[in-house]
Amino acid sequence: MKTGIVSNSALCLPLLHYLKTQQEQLAVFSAENTPPGQGAVASFCAGAGIPCTHANGNKQALYDWLALQQPDIVFVIGYSHKILTGRFTTGSPLLFNVHMGHLPAFRGPNPVFWQLKKGASSLAITIHCITHQFDAGEVVWKKEYVNEPFFNYGYVHQLMSHHLVEGVHYIMQLKKQGQPVPSTAQNEQQAAYFKQPVAADVCIRWDTMRATEICDLIKACNPWNGGAITSYNGIEVRISDAEKLPAANTSQPPYPSVPQGPSGTIIHTQHELLVACLHKEVLKIHTLTVNGIPLPGRFAIHYGFSAGQSFKNL
Repeated sequence: MKTGIVSNSALCLPLLHYLKTQQEQLAVFSAENTPPGQGAVASFCAGAGIPCTHANGNKQALYDWLALQQPDIVFVIGYSHKILTGRFTTGSPLLFNVHMGHLPAFRGPNPVFWQLKKGASSLAITIHCITHQFDAGEVVWKKEYVNEPFFNYGYVHQLMSHHLVEGVHYIMQLKKQGQPVPSTAQNEQQAAYFKQPVAADVCIRWDTMRATEICDLIKACNPWNGGAITSYNGIEVRISDAEKLPAANTSQPPYPSVPQGPSGTIIHTQHELLVACLHKEVLKIHTLTVNGIPLPGRFAIHYGFSAGQSFKNL
């Protein structure tokens, strides 16, 4: 059985390594936006001796590759174009898309960002059949796990790239045994589509976001965006690590009585950087970045952050 892998990112590398160790017959199509032969996917394949074809910006290249390689089963792990099964010149292989999120609740090109920003109680990696509509095919495998406080965008993608091996192994074993792959239709009444995040989606809104929502946004923006964006005295600041401080803490030493202010107001800078949020919540900022320089929150007073001053919406 020949397995095809279509991918535009390094997320497929743990899977390729596993399939190579299992001596599976492989063919890879690199959809990376890099010159031919370059990029994480192409470089790995070159070192591992796996045949790899580069898209090179040509939409037709995928269909030519499928016609040439004739894989029995194909897993797509990141591809920016709709795959039109009607364009196959030979028999259609089993086509599966890997989606790094819950379906149908988090359809779209960047589900990890939106799951983290929305504070979803759990995250999921889903494998589904490819149809004429993005992310709408029947689900054949799903792994769900708790959205932990220590998660961030980069770590979740790494975690999912390893979980993916489990899902592909499950589907390939069924195929080898000649068994059908069970599938479940998505509930269209629960469907929601999220586009790629834009600038406004990564900025803190002090007037509408609670402390927990700010922390969720920070998780969604690390490390790719360097944190969630705000402004201080007209300068762009990125907050890359923070937590909601339990209310009881603000009534104990070293701050026996922390004055509150409008959301975004700095209320404490002695060894900790504390900021007032909506509903009298307090955000404790551990790390922020100014002009590309990471600054520990405990030293914020030395960098010009003063109690009574405020962070603003950008």
